[in-house]
Amino acid sequence: MTPEDRSEPVMKDREPREPSLLDALIPVVTLIVLIGLTIALFGTDATGGPLQVALLTSAAVAALVALKNGHPVAQVRDAAIGGISSALGAVFILLAVGALIGAWNRDGTSRSVVYHGVGLISETWF
Repeated sequence: MTPEDRSEPVMKDREPREPSLLDALIPVVTLIVLIGLTIALFGTDATGGPLQVALLTSAAVAALVALKNGHPVAQVRDAAIGGISSALGAVFILLAVGALIGAWNRDGTSRSVVYHGVGLISETWF
């Protein structure tokens, strides 16, 4: 066999089509069902990891729907990367605020502000 014979089969390019209403609802319903099951099964412990699994599973279902509608893998990958990079700024802001609040809690600033703030409030206001 020559190297040309072993090449991958050429897939027929098909034009991506718009999702139907059912295609659009499948990932949303999947997410709602998985989050409901996660909370029913794990209760308040769901935030430790099962909710993230539900979110990633719903994202995978959405990617499968996109592939079913004829979108190439590269386009689905680029859309996922674009969505993540557009949200990254907000993630960094939340991390910075969390670090600031953690530092304030650690060194007693929060307790000091509450203590002195309560001392300034008069009970006649209430």
